[in-house]
This record gives sequence, C-alpha cells and structure tokens, in this order.
Amino acid sequence: MFSNSFFLIVINILISIIIIYGMHLFWIYLKDTYSTKKTKDLVNTQIQKYKQIVDEIQQNNKDAGSQSTNFISKKERQTMDRELTEFMNSQPI
Repeated sequence: MFSNSFFLIVINILISIIIIYGMHLFWIYLKDTYSTKKTKDLVNTQIQKYKQIVDEIQQNNKDAGSQSTNFISKKERQTMDRELTEFMNSQPI
C-alpha cells in the first residue's frame, strides 16, 4: 500500500515537471516568434553625443571669443598682460 502511493506521487511529480517544462518551451517559442528584438546601438549614440558636446563647446568658444574682442580694447589687454607679468614675477618660486 505504501509503495503504491509513493509510486503515484513520483508519477504525479514527473508529469507536473514535464507539463511545466513544455509550457516554458512554448512560452519561449511565442516570445521569440512574435516579439520584436530591442537592440541598443551604444557605440553610435555615444559618438553622436560626443560630437554634439564638441560642437556646443566650439560654438560657445566662438561666441566668447567674439565677445571678448569686442569688449576689451588693445590698451586694456596690454595693461592686463603687464599686470599679470608683474604678479607672476613677484611670486616666490
């Protein structure tokens, strides 16, 4: 009597595992067949971001360069250079 019930439990467990495994394989088949794969292009997106940042920096440098030449006269620039040179020379080494 004990061996008969033990045998039925083992058969029930094996059938359950086979059904679960079959459903798992069916799910994988459906997922692979009917879904679209998502691919991320990590290389080109990073290159585009890098180029965009470089372009923005260059544009800002052009804007800053044109503004600085418009606001600082040649005499003021020479005065600033002279003051900077004097300051550097006065600092201990």
